[in-house]
Amino acid sequence: MSALIILGNTNQFTFANSIIAAYSKAVELFKEPVQNIFVIHTADSYKILHGIDDTDQPPHVTSSTSPVKWMNYLQENNVDIKILVHRTVELDTTSQSIEDFVQYIEYIINGSLSRTSNIIVDLTNSTTTYKNLLSNVAYILDLQHQYAIDTIVLFKRAEKRGFLPLDLLQAAYTRLPESTQLDNITYLNLTEMVRYKKIIQKHTEKYIQINGVESDKRFFEDNLTHAVQLKLQGDQKQDNAIYRIASSAISASIEDLITLLLEKFILANTPTRETKMTFGDKLGLIQSRMEGRTPSDFDFEFFRRFNDFMRYLRNSTTHKGPILTKEERFKADLSVKMSFPFIEFYTDIIYPILSSGDYIEPPKKIIKLSASDGTSGGIYYFGLDGDNTGIKLEEMFLSERDEKKFKNMSKSVTSAIDAVGKYIKTNLRESAIIFAAGDDILFKAEFNEPALHEIQEIYKEKTSGLTCSIGYGKSFREVYLALKLAKMEPGKNSIVGVELT
Repeated sequence: MSALIILGNTNQFTFANSIIAAYSKAVELFKEPVQNIFVIHTADSYKILHGIDDTDQPPHVTSSTSPVKWMNYLQENNVDIKILVHRTVELDTTSQSIEDFVQYIEYIINGSLSRTSNIIVDLTNSTTTYKNLLSNVAYILDLQHQYAIDTIVLFKRAEKRGFLPLDLLQAAYTRLPESTQLDNITYLNLTEMVRYKKIIQKHTEKYIQINGVESDKRFFEDNLTHAVQLKLQGDQKQDNAIYRIASSAISASIEDLITLLLEKFILANTPTRETKMTFGDKLGLIQSRMEGRTPSDFDFEFFRRFNDFMRYLRNSTTHKGPILTKEERFKADLSVKMSFPFIEFYTDIIYPILSSGDYIEPPKKIIKLSASDGTSGGIYYFGLDGDNTGIKLEEMFLSERDEKKFKNMSKSVTSAIDAVGKYIKTNLRESAIIFAAGDDILFKAEFNEPALHEIQEIYKEKTSGLTCSIGYGKSFREVYLALKLAKMEPGKNSIVGVELT
């Protein structure tokens, strides 16, 4: 089934000529004539085309068979006027009038025509406002066949005005450029960027509302914009690696949003902000703090699964090697697309819940423990970090010329960490190595003060005199603070525990 969507006109000649031209074009394109013609009028175009006085009111929707000249002209060219359906839609600056216009187009597409219908959109008639809106709606609804009579071509060929012969109309009936062709001019995909910029602006405004002082508008907005530009560039160039860069850029804005919420509503009273927490840690902390304290109609299971999915998607697209498979490209692309609803979920749903309740962690009192304060037999987390390793490297960069010195230092630190790890597994009860890399070890074990001193001696011996500090506590947070305090001790090479109460 073929159809024509056309605007009304107070000039009956132009109106009828465009219908004849479109009718012929449908036969050329679709191998069948137009079977439905939907006319969208202004009040004036309807009245003038139907010869109605100002005192008369046009019906909302009607099929007209009034014997006026333009109708006779259509009949003479084998266009049955019974297939014309007229509707008056008045446009002004209000959003309601635009919505009425769009809804009528949707009604035509979804209600009156089948999904397989071939549709021509004619933009010859009516005012600039109507033509501009119809063109935009046609683009959004993917109606690709947009045509209009080229008056310059027509007037060069036509000796007179009025109802014109078909051959002249066919020559002047021109297909209009598709809006999507702008996207092929530049990798930025201009049409899509206009849409995304509005979305980004909306999200940025909500982001700033969370904390006008701590929020970084430029960072948040620019990262989102660059991510979309890169994503669209990846679409254009089919370059898989660009998708990963886009995913990394948008992830920075998301993590900034989560950090803002975390520090305002949960960690406001925490002496040391959790700057080294991973993205997953931050989501987990918000989730754990809200569990059991959300409104009764809040779907906490969805909240948990959404967080898990986004955390996995982010980690699997930003922490990968140099080779990007098609599957990885798909995940990176999905990561960018899903980021916007994720941001909206946190700004529109999670933020109001956090702001309406008391989720702030109460202030903690830090009790500094010495090595002798550890409870013998108690299970603790321990963090070991080499002292002054960075300073030693800086000195070598400035004074050494032999690369073997660097290699030897690297080997000695690696050997020390390996030896300490073996000692922990062999000599400490309930022990487990959680993390070991560089000059750092994180492990869990029963408290044993002599063993901790022995670990320091092993490290010093294997590194030819370098020292290390150890911090311990019942939680990772306590270990983090304890290690910071240990490295602040004069001469370092300390063992410090922390208890938060």
